[in-house]
Amino acid sequence: MYRIVLVFKHIPPVKYYFSRNKEFLRQIYRLTGFYPRNISIFKIAFTHKSASIQFDNDKYINNERLEYLGDAILAAVIADYLFSYFPFKKEGFLTKMRARIVSREQLNEIALKLGFQQLVVSQMKINGTKNIYGNAFEALIGAIYIDKGYKKTKKFIISRIIKKHININDLILVDSDYKSQLIEFAQKNKLEIQFDDSEADITEQNSPTFISKVILNGQILGTGTGTSKKEAQQNASREALGKVLDI
Repeated sequence: MYRIVLVFKHIPPVKYYFSRNKEFLRQIYRLTGFYPRNISIFKIAFTHKSASIQFDNDKYINNERLEYLGDAILAAVIADYLFSYFPFKKEGFLTKMRARIVSREQLNEIALKLGFQQLVVSQMKINGTKNIYGNAFEALIGAIYIDKGYKKTKKFIISRIIKKHININDLILVDSDYKSQLIEFAQKNKLEIQFDDSEADITEQNSPTFISKVILNGQILGTGTGTSKKEAQQNASREALGKVLDI
């Protein structure tokens, strides 16, 4: 009986055979292990702002709202998982570990491994930035939550993301918060540190670019750019750290 149920579990629903979106449904099944009830919400999850779908005259739909939702759900599931995984670790350690798991760099890498570059719809040139894929990954989490609920979303994150793509023990040894490392270095060496942040002109895709300069004792040691002030500061801090650690 168990084997029969298991076989039927992986058979597509009847509507799949009459759908015009068979290939997309196959892709979602490959990613998640299930067929979605609401195909539209998953299509939106892979739609970048530059390729927004027009809806109801002047209203446009893209994956930004789903990204917002997915970000919150992902953080909650990771927090719950780490709370159980490290029963005796303090709040500060758990917070750092969660930040490393949900870092933009980590999510971008996971999304690329999952093949998001074949799924994301965009009208802009990527130009080396992979954030579009990490953002779509969070949007996918939001879509799963809306379509299947929290329980199945949690199962997807743990079984298909954490256990397959994240090495918790390796992350313990990694510290990618370059800004905090640089501030700690400056304090230990009694150096004055400041960040000079500015916003560059908005690009053709209406995406603002932030520029940050790290100044140690009056000398600019690092410059970084990013789609957010935080990202720009991290990139500038990473460059500065590379210089001061060689001194």
